[in-house]
Amino acid sequence: MENLIHLPIFKNVIKRYGKYTKKVNGELVKIIYDWFEREDRNQYKLGITKQQYDQMKSVVSPMDGHGELLAFDQFCDILIPVITGGENDHSIWLAFCSFNRNNDQYIQANELELLMHIIGKSVNREQIRYFIDKVDWDHNGQLDYNEFREFIKRGYARELLMMDITREIVYSTDKMDMPIKTK
Repeated sequence: MENLIHLPIFKNVIKRYGKYTKKVNGELVKIIYDWFEREDRNQYKLGITKQQYDQMKSVVSPMDGHGELLAFDQFCDILIPVITGGENDHSIWLAFCSFNRNNDQYIQANELELLMHIIGKSVNREQIRYFIDKVDWDHNGQLDYNEFREFIKRGYARELLMMDITREIVYSTDKMDMPIKTK
């Protein structure tokens, strides 16, 4: 499954999104997201396991827009617009509602910090604020829906959530632009 992330990237590919899943007895137990964007030549990866999610959900209780606890597969689906930059406003709205834990119509740094804990990424509050400040037009230190939408669309959420594996890959100049893993 890990080797799937290093598939060839052809020169005509502008963006590539991959979602690789592992199921046991029909139940989703692991998911890996992969994102490549030719413009900045960065490649990102995010892997989450059900075990990791189950350990953290008792602490952070990820909820849907109706206040119901999200199942692992639902949580993974909520992350798709965050990674892809949101194909439609409805998917971004669902992500906004899920991350807005106190239902005040704003996403605060601490709510994004909880999300980081769920996916197992250690990010300090200053790093989160750095990304929030890029789209916080009213300078109140939190994101309303329109600011959150820009946070998603501009790729700041993806950059914050996913591991940049670009430095592990060297791009050749052949016609396939084949990524080669380096040490």
